[in-house]
Amino acid sequence: MVNKNIKITAFSPHLFWDVRQGSVDVEKHQRLLVERVIQRGSLSDLSLLEQLYSRDIILPAIRQIDWLNDKDMAFVNVYFGIPFSELKCYTKKQSARYY
Repeated sequence: MVNKNIKITAFSPHLFWDVRQGSVDVEKHQRLLVERVIQRGSLSDLSLLEQLYSRDIILPAIRQIDWLNDKDMAFVNVYFGIPFSELKCYTKKQSARYY
C-alpha cells in the first residue's frame, strides 16, 4: 500500500541531493526511497517512510539493499526484526574475501 498524500519533498533534502525531486515517483522508486532513508535518514524520515509504505513493501526492499554499514544493519535487525542472514548486504559482506 502506498500513501499518495506524502510527497518526496516531505523527506530531508539531503537524502535526495543528487536527483531532481520532481523526477522521483514514490511508486516507481520505492527501493531508492527505502535505501536512502535507512542509510542516511533521521527518525522523522523513517516515520514518514512507514506512513508512505506498508511493511510489506519496506521489508523486502531492506533485504535487497546492497550495502549497509554495521550500525545500520544492527538497527534494521532490532527495529524491523530482520535476521542478519536475510540481509543481502550482510551475506555479501560475509562472502567477500580480503587478501
